[in-house]
Amino acid sequence: MPIDGDNAAQAEFWRSAGALWVEERRRFDDQAGAHGRAAIEALAPAVGERVIDVGCGAGSATLEIGAMVGPTGSVLGLDISPTMIDGSTAYAAERGVTNVTFAVGDATVETFDGEADGVFSRFGVMFFADPVASFRNIRTALRPDGRLSFTCWRGVDENPWVSVALGVAARYVELPFGADPTAPGPFSFADGQRVESILTDAGFREVALTRFDAPAMLGASADEAADFMTRLQPAAVALADSDPGAAEAMHAAFVAEVDAWTTSHGVSAPSASWIVTARNPR
Repeated sequence: MPIDGDNAAQAEFWRSAGALWVEERRRFDDQAGAHGRAAIEALAPAVGERVIDVGCGAGSATLEIGAMVGPTGSVLGLDISPTMIDGSTAYAAERGVTNVTFAVGDATVETFDGEADGVFSRFGVMFFADPVASFRNIRTALRPDGRLSFTCWRGVDENPWVSVALGVAARYVELPFGADPTAPGPFSFADGQRVESILTDAGFREVALTRFDAPAMLGASADEAADFMTRLQPAAVALADSDPGAAEAMHAAFVAEVDAWTTSHGVSAPSASWIVTARNPR
């Protein structure tokens, strides 16, 4: 399992952080599933096709694609986190899925056979240290004229479910973020022009970005949503371990903030992404 040296820090982070994604698979699907389904629709997997899901996480979108390509097709879910892959493999086995497999791997240096009809990702490609090199290698997975489709977050200011959470957490803890908006992280692809340039430099053609907005379901109640948002903040988790009183105050502040998003169906906040498509040259 080769890992690009520049991606080693991300591999170490997701080895441990992946446990939360596996444990909270349903909540992450509620929060991000609509964006993933839009990217799947843009990819348009057909029966019998071969697809690779890069940064497959806990595997929900991978299995959705597997159902679309059917038993004569196949899907490979690739993720840098062994924790994620163990969880997604178990998830597929529980459901008796046989045309989907999962493997630990780094798409930056993975050796591909160039036979895939499509490459997909749901919020899994914003963490590359050298995105041009990574997408250049991802392109080697595709047959000539093969398709790429992924979703990535637009700006923090367009995703209040994040900006509000960061604002609350910042009252109690120092947030571990740098000043470089292009550094590997969930919002490194917020600039659509940058994404287009990365893919063009990597050799893709017909690059297109479409704005997609959808409600992010954060929980059945304000209390549940506050718990979820707190757990997404590593610094907040550390605070909960060291200062229960401050953690309780932060939780209450989260509850107060998400109250405006609470409906009879749960807590639903605005969220915004890019749906990005491209093709491998013939």
